[in-house]
Amino acid sequence: MQIHSTQSHASFLASLTAPEREKLLRQYSNEQLNSLRWNWRFWARPGQLPPGTQGALEKRTDWVHWLPLAGRGWGKTKVGAQTVRSWDKPGEIINMVGPTASSVRSVMIEGESGLLSCYPPDRRPEYIPSLHQVKFPGGAVGFTFSADEPERLRGPQCTKYWADEPCAWRFLDDAWDNLMFGFRLGDDTRGICTTTPKPVKWLMDLIANPATVTTRHSSYENRANLAPAFFADIVRKYEGTRIGRQELMAEILTDIPGALWTRTLIDATRGNPTDVILEGLIRIVVAIDPAVTSKPESDETGIIVAALTRNWHVLILDDLSCRESPLGWAKVAIAAYRTRRADRIVCEVNNGGDLVEGNIRGVDPNVSVRSVRASRGKYIRAEPVAALYEQGRVHHIGAFGTLEDQMCGWTPQSGEKSPDRLDALVWAVTELLIDIDDAPMGISPASEFQISSI
Repeated sequence: MQIHSTQSHASFLASLTAPEREKLLRQYSNEQLNSLRWNWRFWARPGQLPPGTQGALEKRTDWVHWLPLAGRGWGKTKVGAQTVRSWDKPGEIINMVGPTASSVRSVMIEGESGLLSCYPPDRRPEYIPSLHQVKFPGGAVGFTFSADEPERLRGPQCTKYWADEPCAWRFLDDAWDNLMFGFRLGDDTRGICTTTPKPVKWLMDLIANPATVTTRHSSYENRANLAPAFFADIVRKYEGTRIGRQELMAEILTDIPGALWTRTLIDATRGNPTDVILEGLIRIVVAIDPAVTSKPESDETGIIVAALTRNWHVLILDDLSCRESPLGWAKVAIAAYRTRRADRIVCEVNNGGDLVEGNIRGVDPNVSVRSVRASRGKYIRAEPVAALYEQGRVHHIGAFGTLEDQMCGWTPQSGEKSPDRLDALVWAVTELLIDIDDAPMGISPASEFQISSI
């Protein structure tokens, strides 16, 4: 009898006949059998063990980052927690980062599959929430962080890390960069990212990193441990659909059906900042989609700087979107207005009314401001802008990762609110190329365009 390469020791034991199982178990003492409850290698499938360790499906040992891309219910949290447990040795400093402070505590540490559940009751780590600290029984020390507070990661060093659901981190780039700057202690740095994949640039870059081992796993691998209702109600509903391919099969789907933009479309006309000739720009605007509130959980304020060229093409110059107070985002927008020598600030006033324009003039009464009010749906306003991209008349000057993720990830059919950076971009392009009656005097649209001719 042999264990299948994707089968755990526990599932193999369960698959035996009763006489076969009893014969096998008689070889072990009661103490050994009792210890199996806390023996991860007994319960784990080979794909759930760290690469290069005994029994692991992936044999590579020279890795720094382990990226198990997995569908819902595969056991990502348990794998992350058990991997951290395997690092519990004197001298190890382990930074553990989750999407929010509450998810770190309720999922990564105290959750049903969290870190504390991996240990026997008399050997559990000491979790000190007030200090964001975990003291491990084997001598390691852990620290917990929320990706919502990336600045807290600036400075703390570590030998190991566990990043949970980074594709869902609100400040992904900032939190990840600060985590990596501190990931520099010891001679055997290792980290694990447990996540369901999404088509974000950060994920593509990590997969392309030679120091990363990426393993892929579907929800079906853990079917024996999931409630039948999960497969009857949830899996059946999404099986074969695009969202099912992402959330169940852990596929990375870069182009989303129904999205108005694709990455190929944006890349086709992308330019470099060095290509821009200022004398070739006839108008520059700063477009704002303001957040209604300024709480930590509030939406961002979208701030996009765009320019119109002499041959009637639009250049996206800056994405300065931020999560700031009204005073804070007004200062950002006005600084861009002055630095770029813009002609106008365009701001949506659906939610803030006259207060939005008043907020800007309160900082600088001399700026030119146009208030715009959305009288049509998001899709109706965005569609002609997307059409201009298809005509090759809108160009991103440089790369704007978060903005482009929003553009390629939002579908009008989803019913979700369109993202703030995307809304600001739509207002900018609309101001420059759509909401005009006639071309400026002496200027006519050109049918041909080359980036180098800007």
